[in-house]
Amino acid sequence: MGRVTYQTREEFFGTPTQVSDLEAALQTDVLSVQAFIPLDICGLREIATNAIQNLAAYGGILASNSTPILQRVNGATDKALRVSWVGEDVAEVQFPPIPIPPDLDSDEDVVVHLLLQRSGSTDDCDIDVLAYFNGIGAYTGDTEMGGKTDALTTTNIEEQIVALAAANITGHPGFLNISLLPDAHDADTIYLYAAWIEYTRALRTS
Repeated sequence: MGRVTYQTREEFFGTPTQVSDLEAALQTDVLSVQAFIPLDICGLREIATNAIQNLAAYGGILASNSTPILQRVNGATDKALRVSWVGEDVAEVQFPPIPIPPDLDSDEDVVVHLLLQRSGSTDDCDIDVLAYFNGIGAYTGDTEMGGKTDALTTTNIEEQIVALAAANITGHPGFLNISLLPDAHDADTIYLYAAWIEYTRALRTS
């Protein structure tokens, strides 16, 4: 195949109308894709009496003997990781702070997603997603703006969501803090396999 030679600028770049149409299509595609921020369950810290634990408790890092437990589903046959709250364990855990991305559309809700499971059929328990936003300027403790998931009703893994209202998040620059607090559950164990945030994109201005 011989070398292609373009005679005019329009042949190389396209006509102004074609360029405009392409830009519009790309903008539509970018804005229509749901943006995604993973939340690392291995980064969770156990909170004790509304405080980070001390050095003797390793700062609340989750492990095989923490509360809750970070474990493999089955070390021999299933090496998936999960956080496990055994019966009667209602310890709060907190994710690392989440910087608000520059392309977040502050006119749309931010949605927290959790993949959860319960071990039995005794407790129809839920998880309270506690969320706080702060932006630039004088620091003021934010009012909690999260909410509870629906009750877990089966022993299957369920995707549970909690929407954070757009009115409570002014956008970039800023940061979210999210923690999880299980509801009372006496018999069943609650498992958390994965967590993430979804948000709607806006065009960046800088």
